[in-house]
Amino acid sequence: MTDTFSDKEYSLRILAESGTRFIVAHRGSSGTAPENTLISLQKAIDAGASVIEVDVQLTKDNQVVLLHDPHLGRTTSGKGLISNYTYSELHSIDAGSWFDTKYSAERIPLLYEAIELLKKHKIFVNIEIKPPQPQEDFKKRVDAITDIVIQAHMSEVTLFGSFHHHSLAYLKKIYHNLYTSAINVPGDKRLPSEIAKEINCDAFVCSLKELNHRRDDDAFAHKLMMGVYSINSEKDFKKIMKYNACALVSNFPSKLSDWLSNSQKQ
Repeated sequence: MTDTFSDKEYSLRILAESGTRFIVAHRGSSGTAPENTLISLQKAIDAGASVIEVDVQLTKDNQVVLLHDPHLGRTTSGKGLISNYTYSELHSIDAGSWFDTKYSAERIPLLYEAIELLKKHKIFVNIEIKPPQPQEDFKKRVDAITDIVIQAHMSEVTLFGSFHHHSLAYLKKIYHNLYTSAINVPGDKRLPSEIAKEINCDAFVCSLKELNHRRDDDAFAHKLMMGVYSINSEKDFKKIMKYNACALVSNFPSKLSDWLSNSQKQ
């Protein structure tokens, strides 16, 4: 197995089938900048990440924005549910100072803005589709997200992941050619191939804690791209190198890039 991806063709399927190990920057370079902001994405690009993972939520006026939580409080100066705000009402909300005051100018970006930035640098996109809120139609959320990706002509380079497997099954049924990844629900002991058979996904992701050779070997045997989160220390890195898993998710893409480079020299 090689440990870098250098294929010139900008295609997620080629990346997935190449057998290379590659960096997935978790919420951008979220260990060194405020997660899910444009500065975090830029830092991940500068660090050499092949894929950048982002989380998305819907605003009151159905705009798709980058934010992990349904509530604003943890990572912004706002309060309450993001679904209670229109996008224009979010412009004054600070999305960076919670991490460091030097990032006070950061705002909640639109998914479209993030995609345009990644497209410019030929970076693959991993969009995590959050489980629906109570009384929310999950199909509406999936449609809003996929519409943006399709309109941006980024279908070939976007991976749609979710813990909410019904969302992925629906997405795959409507958009057969889109690339989906089942994130393992903690406690679910099924093999990747069993989940893939049920929802027709192309990839499987689990936590480092849940990773074992049975899962890893099963994904490899069934040609499912295998991802693992989060590789944030050298100890984590040494553990993951004992497996076939190729999508290495990290909050520190720059560190992970160094570890991968050093491992090739040994």
